Amino acid sequence: MTTSCYYDPHCVDHDPGVNHSERSARLKEIVMALKDPSFKDVRWPAVAPGRKEDILLVHTPAYVDFVFDSVPQSGYREIEVNDVVSDYDEGEVTVLCPKSGDAVLYAVGSVTGAVDDVLTGKTTNAFCAVRPPGHHALPDKAMGFCVFNNIAIGARYAQKRYNLGRVAIVDFDLHHGNGTQAVFEKDPSVFFCSTHQLPLWPESGYAEETGAGNILNVPMEPHLPREAWLQRWKDLVLGRLEQEAFDCLFVSAGFDAHKNDHKSCQSLETDDYFRLMADLLSVAERKCRSRTIVVLEGGYDIHASASSAAAVMRALLAAP
Repeated sequence: MTTSCYYDPHCVDHDPGVNHSERSARLKEIVMALKDPSFKDVRWPAVAPGRKEDILLVHTPAYVDFVFDSVPQSGYREIEVNDVVSDYDEGEVTVLCPKSGDAVLYAVGSVTGAVDDVLTGKTTNAFCAVRPPGHHALPDKAMGFCVFNNIAIGARYAQKRYNLGRVAIVDFDLHHGNGTQAVFEKDPSVFFCSTHQLPLWPESGYAEETGAGNILNVPMEPHLPREAWLQRWKDLVLGRLEQEAFDCLFVSAGFDAHKNDHKSCQSLETDDYFRLMADLLSVAERKCRSRTIVVLEGGYDIHASASSAAAVMRALLAAP
């Protein structure tokens, strides 16, 4: 069993502004935690930039051109054009800087590179330490700090490049993975499950949203006790995942449901992220020969996110 981490410094260079929640320090602290000597067995393969043809598996040509045409020569440029701003309490939106064009390509390339290595047997599982995040990005719009939907691109790439019949995506970010749902809600070849706080931006992800029968939304109300959150995870998420067939598991790993995250009204603790990941890996062992790809999403308390990412890495290394 081999675990690999996919990271490129270009992802740190994406700068949405000094006081923006989705700042470079998030990824710097996570990478530092994942390079702790206790993780000496983790591989760190070189990452190549993603290809436009792979981005187009999910996003419209007009939107892809819009993104790269919008990268400023200097300063910042907002590209979020949705009816609701990306963060309901702070009014922050998706922003590009001069180095964002490279950052989004290396984020995509990290995920497709992980897919290549997992599906060719070079590694058993993978953690993609990337930003900007992706699970809010719609096929034709930026949203919620997300430019391209990294995990959706990875799933589509796996299906196209390796002829996978079915994949599963589980998203445990605090916010609903509305972009990922939008990509796959009419496609039964992808099972998508999202746990998230409701009510909370983007005010979607209700249990009634089931797509073509392939979508499972598990809303968590504000201030839900930790024990109740974990029981719902066991009963609804793991119970359903055991019933699904899939050839590869993708995980959108956001750490903003941590009790220390200022955007959260949830109570998860650092060790709970080890449990969530270990639970998923146990199912993956039986369902898809342990082939698992984890992609970083949100998490805005820098220290809580770093320790939680390390907990996920411990689970990946301990996978059966």
